Amino acid sequence: MGVCQSFFTIALATLGLSLSPVAAHAIGFSTVSSEAELENLMSQPAFVATGQFGSLVLNNNDQTESQVDFDWVNGEKQPFSISYDGSTIRYTVEDKSVETQTEGFFQDIFIYTKATEDYSRVILKNLLLTDSDTALSISGIAASSPYKAVNIFWIQDIKKGFTLTGNALLSWLNQPQNPVNLAYQIRVGNVEAVTDAPDVNQGQTEPVNSPTPAPETETGTGMDWFPWFQGTGSERYCSSH
Repeated sequence: MGVCQSFFTIALATLGLSLSPVAAHAIGFSTVSSEAELENLMSQPAFVATGQFGSLVLNNNDQTESQVDFDWVNGEKQPFSISYDGSTIRYTVEDKSVETQTEGFFQDIFIYTKATEDYSRVILKNLLLTDSDTALSISGIAASSPYKAVNIFWIQDIKKGFTLTGNALLSWLNQPQNPVNLAYQIRVGNVEAVTDAPDVNQGQTEPVNSPTPAPETETGTGMDWFPWFQGTGSERYCSSH
């Protein structure tokens, strides 16, 4: 039996979205304009995985919380993964893991980056999301202060269980006064109402033109970096069993 999956990369810049139409029917994606809009879309997520200054946190919808201390290295990438199989959520960064339980499958994932301390930044890069029939590659989602302190990306129509892998980078000039000011979250659940929600870029025959992203700078915590998103195109691949 042959299994054919679609693999495509999103190129996203500050003022526009560019995507490949290959397999756009299988998954939806858009940006969310603010934290208030995020709360309106999903006020009660099924579970939330958080990486923040000083710790890793995993919450589920029955208010169970798992937390471990984590020493982020300023300006260095840390590999992470989140997996969910319909009952067990496992969240790992480097060699630290937290785990909890919930039930059911969920269709929506919000990837949320926040950097509100002066001259701080959060980058999630080289992301790969796989569900039962799709693989989605996102090269970068980022937030920085004082430029774009919050960035939120919405992935829709996830099929059953999923795994999300990538690299997380937190950097700061001065130690954050509050850990939640330098953090990222992966929120998972079902959006019940999408009134006044952003347009979802599904089924487009032509990609939307996007400004050229600013180049990434891996080091430094000052003014030398601007939020960027960069893609590499698209391809299809098939495997047989």
